[in-house]
Amino acid sequence: MSLEYRIAAFVVLSAAVMFADNRFDYLDRVRYTLGFLTAPIFWVADTPARVSYWIDDVFVSHGDLIAENQSLREELLFAQRELQLLAGLASENQRLRALQEASASVEGSILSAEIINVSNDAGSRRILINRGSQHGVVAGQALLDAHGLMGQVVEVFPFTSWVMLITDSRHGTPVQVNRNGERAIARGSRSEIPELELEYVPDTSDILVGDLLVSSGLGQRFPKDYPVAVVTSVVHDPGLAFAIIKARPLAQMDRTRHVMLLELPTNEAEVAPVEGSVPAWVEVTQGQKPVEPGPSGVSTDAEIQVDDAVSQTITADTTAAVPGDTPAADSATSPETSSEDMPLPSELADIVPEPPAGQD
Repeated sequence: MSLEYRIAAFVVLSAAVMFADNRFDYLDRVRYTLGFLTAPIFWVADTPARVSYWIDDVFVSHGDLIAENQSLREELLFAQRELQLLAGLASENQRLRALQEASASVEGSILSAEIINVSNDAGSRRILINRGSQHGVVAGQALLDAHGLMGQVVEVFPFTSWVMLITDSRHGTPVQVNRNGERAIARGSRSEIPELELEYVPDTSDILVGDLLVSSGLGQRFPKDYPVAVVTSVVHDPGLAFAIIKARPLAQMDRTRHVMLLELPTNEAEVAPVEGSVPAWVEVTQGQKPVEPGPSGVSTDAEIQVDDAVSQTITADTTAAVPGDTPAADSATSPETSSEDMPLPSELADIVPEPPAGQD
């Protein structure tokens, strides 16, 4: 048989085998067997490439390892920095949400503020906030945080204000026991511990450890029924006519930064911010969320805005005069070195009874 006939026969046979395999899958087992037998051949053929990769991994240079290690250290440092920033933002967001929820429990106009300084006078407990007369702040306004009453404004400057905390020994806060409505005056402790002392409470009064003290609303300076403190100690001394009662303030005075100011009633003071000043007062009603003031470009809810002019006015606070001071020498003194004899900022300071004879 000639070569041409042989080639033609093989072509016809190949076509028939391919047709049969495609239609009836006759050669599946044959293909599986051939693949199993040729696997070692492919593994041997791939050996040089695998050996080359292994040599590159084993004999990599010491300098390359040092450079890669340094690069990974820098990336880890940047990642840790971003993680810390995110944690700080999450914590701040949580505090702002708590402040916004607390604003729904008071009625009237509120203004968000931020604590920017703390008095370093050992005999005074006062803080500086970044809101002043340019924002409509007036003396006597109550300062609150998300947990309780903090104090009230005692000195107002154009862009900042000094606030006397309720733990100051010169501050008196009208409170009542939330359990039974019994009223008292809570004055700041004269000790180093920032706590409150209930003054001239009869020894027969029904006040127990753990009772919640809320603002009574007398004097119309502080919002009614806002948390103030929790009673921590009640001492009944048979030799004294009054019980010795101490309470722990609920406001986080040494930790919080974001606070809110409550507008005075219209018969006390008229809040009139200067035109174009920011932010605006937000009107809220008890039990409702704060209402946005409208499309005026100012902040809403508990968003905190820090004025650019605060840094320029902090240095001027120590020389500004308190409105109503008559002696010229008093206007030049620092607000942190006020006299111990200055009256209580609360309206109820004038009705605090004098201690009876033989009592301190």
